[in-house]
Amino acid sequence: MSLTRSLLAALVAVPLALMAMTLPVQAADDNEARNEALDDYEPDLGAGEVMFRQCALCHGQRGQGILGGKYPRLAGLPEYYLVNALRDYQTGARGYDAMLVVGGLKTANDQDLMDLAGYISDLDIELDVPGPEEGSARAGRKLYKFDCKSCHGRKAEGKSRKDSPPLRGQYYEYLERQIALFKSGERIHADDPEDETFAAYEEDELLDILAFVASLDDDLGGDDDDDNDNDD
Repeated sequence: MSLTRSLLAALVAVPLALMAMTLPVQAADDNEARNEALDDYEPDLGAGEVMFRQCALCHGQRGQGILGGKYPRLAGLPEYYLVNALRDYQTGARGYDAMLVVGGLKTANDQDLMDLAGYISDLDIELDVPGPEEGSARAGRKLYKFDCKSCHGRKAEGKSRKDSPPLRGQYYEYLERQIALFKSGERIHADDPEDETFAAYEEDELLDILAFVASLDDDLGGDDDDDNDNDD
């Protein structure tokens, strides 16, 4: 290669390298700006209802999901969690092609996602969700308080500041499958690829935790007098 061509290649390489270094920062800034803009957006529930017609094919007309947890309950989930989950499906962070094609996410923009999340979050239903027969809610209560409460809330209501979803009211079979995905690394728990929350738990202990979560509408789950911290 001639000296002239070498110099030209070097001159081209330098700005490209600098661009590559700044792209992650720019992407992070863009995401932050987008999130701030969406915080002030008032969802169009009518538009969200139209979009949800496709979701209802699997998740039910009222977002109740399917008993047994093949498709999870969506109704009443908080907007912050729904928007994050929908984005994850769009980007491929969570893989399920039906969400893109049947659910219409492939062509949805940020406003569409907010409209859909707002409508789903506004759905109000009551479900009597059974827990696993093999699990002990009493034993699961202690385990839940030790490892789950700080992120998912004292009564599994979720925490917006940690982007953690509520667990109560969800089918335990669905939660059980998600735990399996976290353990295998197919899903990332707590946004930490190195997270090992579930590694030390035996199967019967996980069933105990799920039994406790399912019991939170009962006296056992609702009475937590020994827990007087300030978790929000």
